[in-house]
Amino acid sequence: MTGLAGILLISLALSGCSSTDPSASRSLSSPALSAQAEKAPAEKEATLVFYKASEDGLKIIPVQMKVKAADRTAKNSIEEMIRADRHAKYPILPADLTLKSISIKDGVAYVNFNKSLNTLNSETAQTLFTAMTVDTLTEFPNIREVEITAEGQVPRFQLDMTKHFKRDESYIRIEKE
Repeated sequence: MTGLAGILLISLALSGCSSTDPSASRSLSSPALSAQAEKAPAEKEATLVFYKASEDGLKIIPVQMKVKAADRTAKNSIEEMIRADRHAKYPILPADLTLKSISIKDGVAYVNFNKSLNTLNSETAQTLFTAMTVDTLTEFPNIREVEITAEGQVPRFQLDMTKHFKRDESYIRIEKE
């Protein structure tokens, strides 16, 4: 008997919650609200992709992370690339490397680091850094080429850094999860 009484109480409570105000039901089914609700998740979250060096130091590995859509920028992707290297088991970048500026014009990203970039001494580290930077930035559809500088000057690398670099996927290793 108490089970039946409980069901009756619940049904009475639920029926009492229904609104008799016709404007309440209209506002819930408003096309503007439903369109806004559908757009909201896409506007709130995006995937940021950057590259880090593999543990063996021979390839680069793509890393995906969820960020606010507004934070999916070229600047943030390079900063995350640097941050990931600092937390790596064997970091390749100088500990005090920072991004000074980045600008994009006519499909070319001009990325300027501080002077510590010049302390990358091995050709392998220079190659990995260049591949990481270029492939990270060319993940953005508006960037086709990258120019890298240190304090606005051509870095003192063993590589020819006077040119614009295009995406080169030959350094990418896809990790199996």
